[in-house]
Amino acid sequence: MPYGFLFLAVASLGMIGVLHKVADHRRCRPEAINLFIFLGGVVVMSVLSFWRFGAAGVLDTPRIAWVTAATCGLLASLAILSFQRGVRYGKISTSWLVINLSMAVPTVLSIVVYREEITRRRAVGLLLAVATLVILWRERVREEASGEVIAIAQVPEK
Repeated sequence: MPYGFLFLAVASLGMIGVLHKVADHRRCRPEAINLFIFLGGVVVMSVLSFWRFGAAGVLDTPRIAWVTAATCGLLASLAILSFQRGVRYGKISTSWLVINLSMAVPTVLSIVVYREEITRRRAVGLLLAVATLVILWRERVREEASGEVIAIAQVPEK
């Protein structure tokens, strides 16, 4: 079942990116989209938690876990809101990949702080992430050289 959860997570994350672009084309306000996504996430996670662990299991969660979850949720919300604002000025593929690659910091911290073992499979994944960053950088340099990059000041007002 772990691969089922992995597939569901990747599909959900991809759909969020697609829905962001659709909402942008329909000129929806990023704040409203962000509120809808995160309130929806809270509702789904709450229902699943109560279903799986019961009210006592959820309410007995340590306070530090609630604080950590709220802090991480707030930071994720700010990151998504920044993405929604920035996606208007660039390609969805580049923007979405960069926001997903922001997981590099927690990955490095888990290796350094928790001394997580780097297996062959994880090493290949990390190398692919670095290769992706190099390819993105080269694409950006090529776009700038050909004049494809649009300055923020040149984007028409909506």
